[in-house]
Amino acid sequence: CDNQSTDNTFELIQQFKDERIRLYQNNENYGMVENFNIVLSKAEGVYTKLLCADDIITEDAIEKQVSVFLSNENQQLVMVASEKKVIDEKGKQLFIKRFPGKMRVYEGEKIIRKSFRHGTNIFGEPGSVLFLTKAIQRAGKIKLPLELTYIVDLQLYIQILKQGNLYVLKEPLFSFRVSRHSYTAQSKWMPAKVFHRFRKKLSKERTIEFSFLDKTLAFTMSWVLCVARNIIFTFTNKK
Repeated sequence: CDNQSTDNTFELIQQFKDERIRLYQNNENYGMVENFNIVLSKAEGVYTKLLCADDIITEDAIEKQVSVFLSNENQQLVMVASEKKVIDEKGKQLFIKRFPGKMRVYEGEKIIRKSFRHGTNIFGEPGSVLFLTKAIQRAGKIKLPLELTYIVDLQLYIQILKQGNLYVLKEPLFSFRVSRHSYTAQSKWMPAKVFHRFRKKLSKERTIEFSFLDKTLAFTMSWVLCVARNIIFTFTNKK
């Protein structure tokens, strides 16, 4: 789903003659949140993977994640996540981002709270996750104000994990590209500020009940990670 990109992405994809590829182009740039809603509404398969821009998945990523769904049919899974590699503009690996836990099934609401205690989205970007399409349909549109766009993926995960459980594969099946022009790299101190406002929004709406410890860790860790993220992006952009 091309959101009025300014390069020749749409024309390049048109060159692929494969009936399995369905290509859409928005009439205007609707922003990240609405573009997510548009493309997710067009999903028709049993499972859905949302892959953004120039990120990469391994050749066996979908196979391995589907296998988890099929071998855990009684676990009420709605999401399967993997770990990720962080790569630079040229595709060179910078480091591997590990999931803070074991390879197993996690109860939906408990793992959401764990994510906030770590002050970040511990599930990874959309490319690291495979969704049960029915769960996406039940979740409905992503409900998020424009000023919280940065955490659109976490909002989506919460809407889905409120319905069931998560399984985490402890291997990197996805590569997230750090580019000096990317939305993430230019975010500076915004992640911590947005994360804090988002947590307060969820509390006000009673989506998740946070303890005092949850709130304290969410605030502290989000700022610690924001500092670390800025150092990494600054170092990467000098290469």
